[in-house]
Amino acid sequence: LPQTRRRMDFLTEKHKYVQRADHVVCISESTRNDLLRIYPDIHVPVTIAYPGVGSQFNPKAPTSPGLPEPYVLHVGNRGSYKDGETLLRAFAQVAKEFSEVTLFLVGGGPLTKSERELSASLGIVDRIVQHLIHDRDMPSVYAQALVTVFPSRYEGFGLPAVEALACGCPLVLADTSSLPEVGGEAAHYFPPGDDLALAEILRSLLGSESLRTSLRSIGFEQAAKFTWHGYAEANARAYQVALES
Repeated sequence: LPQTRRRMDFLTEKHKYVQRADHVVCISESTRNDLLRIYPDIHVPVTIAYPGVGSQFNPKAPTSPGLPEPYVLHVGNRGSYKDGETLLRAFAQVAKEFSEVTLFLVGGGPLTKSERELSASLGIVDRIVQHLIHDRDMPSVYAQALVTVFPSRYEGFGLPAVEALACGCPLVLADTSSLPEVGGEAAHYFPPGDDLALAEILRSLLGSESLRTSLRSIGFEQAAKFTWHGYAEANARAYQVALES
């Protein structure tokens, strides 16, 4: 995503330490594929170590007061390739039909000027709540959400997605990069940037409690595949291979 590069040239710096590595650990198959595509001259072993989800992320998380229930949840940054604009446009298309539902934005900072202007033009300013939530309260936030949406056009892994699944929250993801690895069959997918497709999925999920319930059970199974114990084991094996080479 060269158009998103910041002032410091991280790409060049990455090339330096990747070239010096004896072993490279990637957090997804998608990341591994990107690594080998961008740096085709790498000739060292590459291990995949999926991050995990802590046991505190579960559907029995205590109810947290003060949340704008019922709500559609988004967690994290929204700018640039995170593509929060697509979520705003999609939510606007279902807002009248589900007049009691709020779009709850956790983290990512207050709405920017462009987000406020877009929300105003879409008529959803009073339907959006943005808060910074402490990490310890995030399991409750996921567990109480109707749906979690992760519209990002690119992710190396996407930890909020697996956290949502572990808490029993139906999940909607952009069909790109590593996100299908994380969501598996437990998530609904839309083409990146397609607010019409995202709105249709939201309409389906918000309108059917039985559909949301069926996704929860599949989500628990998918989330169980990602553990910090497994992550540690994969990294330990990578160190062992590096030490023996």
